[in-house]
Amino acid sequence: MISGRTPSPVYWIPAAIFLAHIAEEYRRFPEWATRHFGATSRAWYVYSHLPLVAASIAICGWAQAAPPRTTWPFLATSLQWILATNALFHLGTTIRFREYSPGVVTGLVLFLPATAYLLARTLREDLLSSFQVVMALGSGSIVGALVIASLWLPMNLDWKLRRIRG
Repeated sequence: MISGRTPSPVYWIPAAIFLAHIAEEYRRFPEWATRHFGATSRAWYVYSHLPLVAASIAICGWAQAAPPRTTWPFLATSLQWILATNALFHLGTTIRFREYSPGVVTGLVLFLPATAYLLARTLREDLLSSFQVVMALGSGSIVGALVIASLWLPMNLDWKLRRIRG
């Protein structure tokens, strides 16, 4: 809380838009990623995103309830920056491969504007210090890069988490 008032729901933004992004990616992303990176499967997409959704909801909920300048708002800001890096990945791959990158629409329409809004509100309302924001952007950049790098891993697994042959 700031000055005794209830904080606005700014930290619910990353979880909400992440769910919209998954809805856009779900049908096409595994096949698209397999064509351009390492083999992946719909089963792996679902299994890998379940803990990500749970973690994003937990982080955002705790950030919303936490006092300013604490760990949870820091993590929610990092999460939002991870989403921004994901938007840039989708934009870059759309340009590079000259085809729709599943996730580019929510990345550009939701992730980038939401990131600008969340960062502006976080700084304006002093929810994190400037140093904490810079650190959140740094940690979010590292995690975002690792998420992108994970696309080269062979994750062509079936629903029982067994390697798919062929």
